[in-house]
Amino acid sequence: MNDDMWRLLRGGLPCLETSAVCLQQLQEKAIAQSPLLKEIDTRISEANDRINEAKVRNKKSIQLAILTPGLQYLLGPTPTAGQPQAPGTGLIDNLAGIFSGKTNLINGLLNVIGIPFFQGTQGGNADAQRNAIAISDIQVKVAELQRSRAQLADTIRDKVAQSLIQFDEARTDFQTAQVVASRAVDQFKVFELRYVRGNSDTESYLTRQNNLDNQKAQTYRAWAKMRRSLFEIKLLVLSIKDAEI
Repeated sequence: MNDDMWRLLRGGLPCLETSAVCLQQLQEKAIAQSPLLKEIDTRISEANDRINEAKVRNKKSIQLAILTPGLQYLLGPTPTAGQPQAPGTGLIDNLAGIFSGKTNLINGLLNVIGIPFFQGTQGGNADAQRNAIAISDIQVKVAELQRSRAQLADTIRDKVAQSLIQFDEARTDFQTAQVVASRAVDQFKVFELRYVRGNSDTESYLTRQNNLDNQKAQTYRAWAKMRRSLFEIKLLVLSIKDAEI
């Protein structure tokens, strides 16, 4: 494959080499493009805005109804006064679930993303109006959210690094298979000429042809593996619509 073909395959990626500079570029772009990190950043900003508004009004708590569904989902249900929050229902558990890839939690967050950014206190139901959360509790959870966000970013960096290494291995395997297959084709052409001239038997010819087909199939498998590795990098670094090869 020539350089033009590699550039075409690379698409919107800033680079595709196993170097420290390229890895850093891919990691930074992956973090900047991550929809989940963007959503978490938005919710952190929202929570801080609501905290500042409450402080200006000298309030010690915030009505849940004025928080967007995305932030309510991450904060988890409001604990009853004097009782600890049930395990598995709060911010850390939700982020840990997203962090470990629990589909129901990821879907739950994605389902509430996009619902209007601000809901006034007149827009919620009676239960929502009564439920409030202390500002100090929100501040603690925002700090936890920021730590979880940093952990998620580190995970993305690690996945990009692993994917780049896997791609480099797959690319090397494919290029090696290309060279071997090209040589096998040349060897078969020589043998085929001998067969046409009557210097070999049909059984040997079919055996050589089968060996060539196997080598071509191996090259195709190496090509498919490399494409899958490249697609994985693009999914991490680019948007889904830009990941198509």
